[in-house]
Amino acid sequence: MYQLPTELWLRVAHFIPDVDLYRLASVNRLFSEIVIERRYRDLILDDDEPQALIQKLKKLSDDPNVAARVRSLAIHPRAVRSACLRSRKRKSRKNNSVIPAKNQHWPGFFRLVYQPPNPLTFVLNTVSSLRTFRVPMEEDVELCDQILEVFAQLPSVQEFSVEWKLATEVEASFCVPLLRAIFQSLQANNLRTIRLELMLDHLCELVSSVTGLDHLEELWLHFACVEDDSERDLRRLADFINTLAPTLKSLSLSSIGHLNFSWLYSNLTYLPHLTDLSLLLPCDPCHITDPTGFNQFLRTHRDILRLHFSPQYCCYLSAQSAHIGSQSQAASHLPPRQWLEMAFADVSFRNLGVLELGLNILGSGGKRVMLPIPRVASAAKDVSRLSVVGCFGSLEDLREVLQPFQISDHSRSSPPRTLVLEVHVLNVELLDLLAEHLPGMETLDLTYRWVDQSGGISGDLFIQQMKHRKYDKWKLSNLILHCSRRNDDARWPCQQAICRNVPGLRGRRA
Repeated sequence: MYQLPTELWLRVAHFIPDVDLYRLASVNRLFSEIVIERRYRDLILDDDEPQALIQKLKKLSDDPNVAARVRSLAIHPRAVRSACLRSRKRKSRKNNSVIPAKNQHWPGFFRLVYQPPNPLTFVLNTVSSLRTFRVPMEEDVELCDQILEVFAQLPSVQEFSVEWKLATEVEASFCVPLLRAIFQSLQANNLRTIRLELMLDHLCELVSSVTGLDHLEELWLHFACVEDDSERDLRRLADFINTLAPTLKSLSLSSIGHLNFSWLYSNLTYLPHLTDLSLLLPCDPCHITDPTGFNQFLRTHRDILRLHFSPQYCCYLSAQSAHIGSQSQAASHLPPRQWLEMAFADVSFRNLGVLELGLNILGSGGKRVMLPIPRVASAAKDVSRLSVVGCFGSLEDLREVLQPFQISDHSRSSPPRTLVLEVHVLNVELLDLLAEHLPGMETLDLTYRWVDQSGGISGDLFIQQMKHRKYDKWKLSNLILHCSRRNDDARWPCQQAICRNVPGLRGRRA
């Protein structure tokens, strides 16, 4: 092997696939260290086979050097519980007695043994486990004790994530206490990132006991709810986020289910270090009945640098238009136009550099969620990069979104230099609109499905029409064209046709 600087080998190893890199572990100490680092830096507990789970834990408990390499920890509670059920079932063949949990972070009733009632007196033992009386103990808590013991020996975990979708009550009776015990076993002071995907009530139960997150910088929460009445849970969630205010830099919230987010926004406080905000929640009069708290939250965080705003479709009220009158609204909901004025009054993101807008439109027949999008665009002052996620089915929708960025607007000092966009149809009218509204745009990343018209694939008409177009005032200098369909033959000739008519693209037809 050639004698190359260590730094160079480290750079080379970064691009080597896992399978090939693991074969190099015996070459020298450097590659051995790299292999250990890559193999154990991300610890994922998603095995529902007890023996596989035990093998993972054994390596970490036997070698402190390996345990120190773990940087990211991901838990799949459903898989862990399944492994515990299998382990308990195999043990019960030999011994049918229930062994209580030993770790101190378990709730008290997990550390007590269920005593069946005396067949003569039918009286329950006074120290019987409350949980094992109501829900028989079917899981092997000894295996979980091993997990907790190992987690307490992981000194370098900086990222913690949980993925647990559509939990049942039977699962929750075991998994929620387990997750709380895991959180308390970890050295929370080292955590920088937390990602949680749970039911809302389980999420609130989990975070209510979390302390010591003194250096947390990134929080990603995706929650689901099956009940409309979740005021208490949303208030608890806001309280948890508020405790992270001294250090939190990035916040992402997304949800599934019909909720009134007024309770969440009205209880959120100022996050002084927040620079990256993602709101993937329903945003309309039905799901934020009182927009006062929402407005206050946006105004107090006007210095954020990156914003991802994607109002989600929950029900038909999510897709209403600002032109709908009050007569079509429920008596308890504000008219859309009045609601917009209250929600976005005096909202201005003065330092925003990157804006990503989500339309929640997956195709030409997708659900249209446009109500708050133009108002958010109007609040962005000097965005250098604008990305619109969701496929535009009409030019009118696109015009409505781009109107606030038009260079003729004297309140805007500079238009976006980069635009990332997806449309249903690529045609000359689309290019006319982009050149008119964003003449100063330098980079266009455009994805289309059809050419000329819906269902069109040849592009002949588009190429013919482009011969009569000239965009001499368009400053576009970089064009990235994609087709969302497979086996597209029109992309290359269409890109050539566009390049011939834009001064900055001439000579860049590759």
